[in-house]
Amino acid sequence: MNINVTRLNTSSPFPGQRQPTSMREKTKNFFSRTQISEGDALANEKKASPVVGRSRFTWSSLWRPSVVVGLLYILFFALVTVTFHYHLTHYVHIGTYFSAGIQGAAQPGRLNGAGGYDGQFYYFIARDPFHAASLMDNAPYRYQRIVYPLLALLLSFNQSVLLTPVLLLINFVSIVLSVEIIAQLLTRHQLSPWYSLAIGLYFGQMTALLFDTTEPLTYLLLCVGLLLIDKKHMTWAAIWMGLAVLSRETAALFPIGFMVYYLFHKRWLEVLRFGLISLLPTAIWYALIVVIFGKTGLTYAPTFQLIPFKGLFIFSSDLPRFIPLLILMFIPVIVGWLLFASATYRRQWGGASWFIWFINLALVTCMAPGSYKELVSAGRLSMGIVLAILFYGWQSKNKWVLWGAQIYALTGFIYALGILNILGHYPS
Repeated sequence: MNINVTRLNTSSPFPGQRQPTSMREKTKNFFSRTQISEGDALANEKKASPVVGRSRFTWSSLWRPSVVVGLLYILFFALVTVTFHYHLTHYVHIGTYFSAGIQGAAQPGRLNGAGGYDGQFYYFIARDPFHAASLMDNAPYRYQRIVYPLLALLLSFNQSVLLTPVLLLINFVSIVLSVEIIAQLLTRHQLSPWYSLAIGLYFGQMTALLFDTTEPLTYLLLCVGLLLIDKKHMTWAAIWMGLAVLSRETAALFPIGFMVYYLFHKRWLEVLRFGLISLLPTAIWYALIVVIFGKTGLTYAPTFQLIPFKGLFIFSSDLPRFIPLLILMFIPVIVGWLLFASATYRRQWGGASWFIWFINLALVTCMAPGSYKELVSAGRLSMGIVLAILFYGWQSKNKWVLWGAQIYALTGFIYALGILNILGHYPS
């Protein structure tokens, strides 16, 4: 089997990059790469770029990954709502312990009342950003991820009754737009847009949608940043990545990956650009949190493990929890490591995408038991792997990697079947 091995261009963060193609290519099957010459690509771009008003709507234009993912999510959401008799406020998962405003050092589980889930804290911040601390387990930690609740506050026009649908809508739109942007990037690199299904159908996206957490918005912001980098708009890319880091701190792995690459190649301006624009605002915000609350929330997060997958295998005696973790977390991460090792062995390494993929794999491999305890937290925290592997795939033109990434799309179907009690109820 012949594998096209592309050596990385050390003068660019994007190994093996070629001229972009038109977004209007017709893909005859999901994973067939359209062969066009570089001259044809440039000619097609000139034809596709004129005035927007000349473009005509066709039904075939709806046959695209983002539309398919959007329809699947609508179906999934409807089935969950009907099966469990939910209404919109159920997806906030407000616990009686926190909604009662009980404070103290004791853990919620030791007192009467349900603890709920993280989405309730974003709801509380969006409802009243100046007085939500009394309804939280650790206010400094919860306020670190400020973008999602503030956006919900703005889009709901400060109307509490609109908050629950707005929180859901932000995440739904974020998932669909993430798929659309990744499909565009794949098309620009002359690859099938259908590889983008991995980012939309990963089960971590589903858990974030069902529990109103910030990850879909976070990774949408990163996707926008990657698109802007691909178009050489570096300052704007750094700004969007900075918003992603303010949305969830693990997004920092992407600008850090670029900074390490630029530092290695002595591109000092780019190092400063991403350091000052993407990371410094978060450091300033965290300092402001210390001023407001008297402490930082950094120590509240679970610590990482030095032994790979120790946090996962600690649940090996709890089979109802352990088996879903094996299927949805362990196997896909191992596949990711095998693809990474194969690409590295073939000398497809050294670019920013390669390093970003590595550090995201390392983060999930060393997650704490507290992060693996629930599929919801494990799926949310591991979402960076999916974006990182796709980023590497389109930059290196490695179709084996992009094919392998589709294992992450399969996790969404397995998770949905489990949630709907078709495979047996998975622990949340």
